[in-house]
Amino acid sequence: PPTPKMPDPPALPLDVGNTSCDARSTSPGAQHAYVQSQSHLLKATSDNPLPTAVPPPIAAVAGLLGVRHVLCLIGLPERGKPFIAQRLSKYLSFFHGAEVKLFDVNEVMDRAGGPPGSDHNAMFMFEEIKAFMNATSSAADRNMTVPRAGSGRSAPASSSSPPSPEVRPVVVREGSAEVQLAESLAAHGEEELLVHPSDRRRKNVDSGKVAILFANDTFACFKEKWSGTSKERRRWASETLAKDRALGAKLIFIEVIVDRADILEANLRARERAKNGPTASRESAGPAMYEDELPDECLREFEDRARRFQRIYVSMQEDGSEDDLSYIKLINYGDKVVTNNMHGYLRMRIAQFLTVVHPTPHVIYLTRHGQSTYNQLGKIGGNSPLSPAGEEYARRLGAWVMPYVCYQQAAGLDSLTKTRLWTSSLQRTILTAQHIPHPIISEEDLGTPSVPPEPDADDALANGDSPTRCSAGRSSGLRGTPPRANGLRERLRSGGLSGVVGGVALGGIDLDSDRGGGGDRDRVWQQMAPRVYRNLDEIFAGEYEGMTYEEIKKIAPSEATLRSMDKIGYRYPRGESYFDILARLDPLVHELESYHEPLVVVSHQAVLRLLYCYLTGRTRAQAPKLSMPLHTVIRITYDGWTPPTEERFYLGPECSQTDGQTHL
Repeated sequence: PPTPKMPDPPALPLDVGNTSCDARSTSPGAQHAYVQSQSHLLKATSDNPLPTAVPPPIAAVAGLLGVRHVLCLIGLPERGKPFIAQRLSKYLSFFHGAEVKLFDVNEVMDRAGGPPGSDHNAMFMFEEIKAFMNATSSAADRNMTVPRAGSGRSAPASSSSPPSPEVRPVVVREGSAEVQLAESLAAHGEEELLVHPSDRRRKNVDSGKVAILFANDTFACFKEKWSGTSKERRRWASETLAKDRALGAKLIFIEVIVDRADILEANLRARERAKNGPTASRESAGPAMYEDELPDECLREFEDRARRFQRIYVSMQEDGSEDDLSYIKLINYGDKVVTNNMHGYLRMRIAQFLTVVHPTPHVIYLTRHGQSTYNQLGKIGGNSPLSPAGEEYARRLGAWVMPYVCYQQAAGLDSLTKTRLWTSSLQRTILTAQHIPHPIISEEDLGTPSVPPEPDADDALANGDSPTRCSAGRSSGLRGTPPRANGLRERLRSGGLSGVVGGVALGGIDLDSDRGGGGDRDRVWQQMAPRVYRNLDEIFAGEYEGMTYEEIKKIAPSEATLRSMDKIGYRYPRGESYFDILARLDPLVHELESYHEPLVVVSHQAVLRLLYCYLTGRTRAQAPKLSMPLHTVIRITYDGWTPPTEERFYLGPECSQTDGQTHL
């Protein structure tokens, strides 16, 4: 029977402020300089009449150290520059709390209304950038909004005690930095403040701001000064920003270079599919989704336009004439990266992230572990095993993966595809993935159509359990390992290729290596080779590990109240917050973005909430409120021209969804 699908989840507003191409919108990326559950600690008391106005930043809200940058993406058409701009924007805002704004040069020039390449258009764009950079949207500089020593005035001491979070939690309103500054100015005057409101030192304490410039239509905006299509235009942009010392913004050019014909044709296919709608069913999502036939006239038109554009476009020069500029050359999406004059934390973080971003299709499968014994009891945290229902889900998932993940559609046929698997280090995720097969396949097996499993199918297929026990099959028979894959294993066992099949090494081939290194490494691949990452472990509840939320409310009502008012920023005593999870997911996201193969992630509710929001374009503030149902697989697909889409597959069995983890 066909796999039952979950109904589409309720629509959530996307992270419009951080990813919108409309330069007029304001970014809410880093409105808060600290987590709101700390706000009651920042009030004056009789013991502390002059409290810290804003605490030191944690990693997730530290942003980019107050640095201001303008990033300008340049290059020939159909290189995926808008997609790279959006992914970079999402990464900087989601994981670092930076305020990022996308500026589509075409859209801004349309609003400017001047002739192409005019000074009017250029200055209109410059004013848009300045308005974004100079906007006050954080309370990060409030420690400097105090009277200067010797001014003859001091802040009045307060005899009031701090408000109890049980009775009246204090929430600092977004945008209150202006209110705080206005009150201090009224009380003391500008000249009596420790740091004057116009002092440039104030800008270095916020989360940093990044303006990202790109063009949706490279041909149409070629003449514009902010397009960066010639040495003269790049020089003008650099000098214009450098002259405005009060703005203090630095310019980085990011040139996207693609010289491989196969990548360009794949980009064109994706663009046409996004423009005209998919010709195949939704089941066609996968790494082979570029197999659509590309019309000859489309190719001829693109080649003609690209040839004309290339005659007048000037690449970043490495002859010394532009050595004073900061730039990154991204060649074939990370195959080669050239950097020049790139110093500092932000610049290197950008360069590092750009090496892994590519517009080819991403297919990510997210699933929670099967129901655990702690889920049944409503307890949070811990390292509990699976319940009987969770064990049944593990068997169903193991049988479901082969037909639904290891085979992706290409040209209307299911074809064998390389796949990957991640789990956390906790036993409930490892046990959930234990029935997923890990057959050894060769390069020649890739792309072969699926076939029913042979009676003596490889013992790795289901670890001794019959695949027919899974009720989530897509067709009447579940598909197994192709005969040639079994033949390869037989050759390995008979000595055709020396090595240990079940272990790590295979004739000197590291089956657990993430990437081939040439030779025999490129000839074999272990499907779903399990990678265990502690970074994927569930949020650590500290002193409340192994307790129910009813027990927590009973013994620590104030902690329960603080958490209810600030779920994303609240840190369990001697435990973690959602922001702490972001810090440990950061390196894994770099790895995830670099993959070209489908990836299955078996993890936990809090972790998957954040990954889901990042992959689907939602804000991180929405994460704690999302539902990650048990015994359900969520497939997320996206590429450089198609926004993220998702499908949900409920594999069963039925179990209670109101477990203790729901409140994490």
